[in-house]
Amino acid sequence: MKRPWKGQVEKPPEDNVPRHDPNNPLCPGSVRANGEINPEYGSTFMFDNDFPALQPDAPDPGSNHHPLFQCKAARGICKVMCFHPWSDITLPLMQPLEISQVIDKWADLITELGTTYTWVQVGPEVRSLRIKEPQWAAQIPILTVRGEES
Repeated sequence: MKRPWKGQVEKPPEDNVPRHDPNNPLCPGSVRANGEINPEYGSTFMFDNDFPALQPDAPDPGSNHHPLFQCKAARGICKVMCFHPWSDITLPLMQPLEISQVIDKWADLITELGTTYTWVQVGPEVRSLRIKEPQWAAQIPILTVRGEES
């Protein structure tokens, strides 16, 4: 018995992604949402997420004495790691030395965050930032990192 596929279907990558787009907030020299300007980075670059899901100083929700439902503040930090400065390259297309730099940054970050947080989540993902519809989308491979108290 064959069931029809009803899951998500991804669009193929754009063919004409520019190598650098100053309007892409992840590119070197671009302005991000918080007004900061990215440095002219030439390899892996990491910064605090402009829209973090966690804050190190999140307020305590107060006491909760419900026997089933419990509340606790979720405190932590969120960082973004750009693997490469080019918009038209993904991790599988990078050189082995470039990939090892990404892995070294992961290891350094996990070690650093592990001294403060009891749980560190590293989740690779490639986000497409729609800059101009529908001609092309600028992509930079990024890594979302969260350090969270338990």
